[in-house]
Amino acid sequence: MISAPVTLLVGLLVIGSGLLVAQGLASARKGKVQFEALLLEDDSAFPACPSDLVNRIFFADDSKFIQAANSPHLAELFRRERRQVALVWVQQTSASIHRVMHDHKRIARVSKDLDFETEVKLLWLYSELMLLCGALSLAVQAVGPLGVRRLAVYAHAHSQRLAQVQQSFQAATRPRELPRVGAA
Repeated sequence: MISAPVTLLVGLLVIGSGLLVAQGLASARKGKVQFEALLLEDDSAFPACPSDLVNRIFFADDSKFIQAANSPHLAELFRRERRQVALVWVQQTSASIHRVMHDHKRIARVSKDLDFETEVKLLWLYSELMLLCGALSLAVQAVGPLGVRRLAVYAHAHSQRLAQVQQSFQAATRPRELPRVGAA
């Protein structure tokens, strides 16, 4: 028999996970970023973020440079702006993940030879990444981008992995034309 505290803890974890996934989906649709000029209305216009951008946003090199200026006003401005850039990155990454899975669903609907195990793994990876984006969005708002560097690098690497899997799936399901006999 499961005790009441364990049941309560499991329930809270399920609810918390659901809220983080919802936060990730919300970031994919319409981030809580105040710089609306940076955001495009059409999520398909968002290219995937390059790895060096993740390194610039979530690593401390620029922060150390600003701290060396010894200006509290400049340091606060930098922290605020960097947080906004990090939130845009989370939104862009979340939108990219969402778009990849949307494309996958569209292709999978017409595919005749789907592997159940592979589809479950993709769904699991998608859910994990959306949960991660939700957690990243909340964490960036709470502690700033420098405090979540490892999480951001992990999310970026796995979102790239999901995109590569989708590209492989798309290439494998694309109809192929046979060369015409006698064609020059």
